[in-house]
Amino acid sequence: MSMRKMGWIGLFFSVSLLGQTLSLQDCLELAYRNNPDLVKSRYAVETAKIGIRQAFSSLSPGVSASASSSTSGPWISEYDPEWGWSMGGGINYTLYRPGLYSSIPLSINRKKLAEYAYLALKDQIRVLVEKYYYQILTSDTLIGVYKANIRLAEEQIRKMRLMVNLGLKRESDLLKSEVQRGSFEAQLVRELENRNSAVRGLNVLMGRDPEHPLELAFMAVDTISVPEWKDALELMRKHNPDLQRVRTQIEIQKFSLRIAQEAYLPSISGNYSYNRSGRTYDGGIMESDQIGIRVSLDIFDGFSRYLNVQREKVGLREAQLDYESTLRELEEALANQYNALETQNRLIQIHKTNLISAQKDLEVVTRQYAEGFSTILDLMDAQVSVLESQTNLLKDLYTRKLIESEIRRLIGKEEKL
Repeated sequence: MSMRKMGWIGLFFSVSLLGQTLSLQDCLELAYRNNPDLVKSRYAVETAKIGIRQAFSSLSPGVSASASSSTSGPWISEYDPEWGWSMGGGINYTLYRPGLYSSIPLSINRKKLAEYAYLALKDQIRVLVEKYYYQILTSDTLIGVYKANIRLAEEQIRKMRLMVNLGLKRESDLLKSEVQRGSFEAQLVRELENRNSAVRGLNVLMGRDPEHPLELAFMAVDTISVPEWKDALELMRKHNPDLQRVRTQIEIQKFSLRIAQEAYLPSISGNYSYNRSGRTYDGGIMESDQIGIRVSLDIFDGFSRYLNVQREKVGLREAQLDYESTLRELEEALANQYNALETQNRLIQIHKTNLISAQKDLEVVTRQYAEGFSTILDLMDAQVSVLESQTNLLKDLYTRKLIESEIRRLIGKEEKL
């Protein structure tokens, strides 16, 4: 698909989503189509494809043609002017030169390198989009929780003020309730800013204005799907684009070394030419053709070829070391993510249990406070415990989704060019 057509599709897709609630897939499509870094990476792939065609075009023969007409003695010659003409053509073909054939697999591997770089960047953008998406959903849920607690606190303050006026409660209880409401309001303000920051980041990733209004569809986060550790490790070794990129770089260095070594070989070319000429005066026509082969070899170039070979050997060893270090780093990163996933699973179970206990405790304390068997501090502590348990559980669920996203990025099997 041409880049111009992709641009029109992206524009149509962007316009059609204006004012709509976006799903995670909608956000990913917008980012894939409009993100400037990803667009530039696609251009790099297209440039690499052109390089392949250029490498193959070097195998084609060169064809030339010429034609001329002339006259002799129009002004000062002692003889009558005589017109003549000539035409000819030729074919020149390079049978071999250093790097002529090796440049083809080299250009193919450079295209692969550009494709893997594109896929790696696409994976990174997907992770960032999912990160912002989950952050916004987390903020939306927490904002709802904070608003509900503020409404509950305001209702409690209203009842408390009435009871203080009747002399049934102390004024200090009323003041403590107002302080608690202020704490909830401060949490709400901070969460609103967190949401706005995530919205701006997501809009920029999708190639839109940072302040563009954004509404996201709710997404369940209570379940995840990742392969077992050993399967994930094997998939990562096969499909991770960063690993594929450094592996391809090794192949590129091998071909670069081969081309440097081929510089010691001769260049061989052949040519054929045909010429036809005549004069208008006597009508005589002369024909001639020529065929030739040329072999050239550089005898001495100041050790330039030798140094090029040594440089490419060093580059090959460097690429091999880069592959080994990248593999170790990716294996470590994958192991860390699976350890983090195990930790999050334990935390989720802990916070689920805590939330159930906190909700039951709030019911008991609320009833006891109404009957005069507990203080306002007991009630406030119970309310805060419920809020903290809800917040911790929610954050753990979304953190686990982010870990899932990072594991998928490390595996690298999902995204296609």
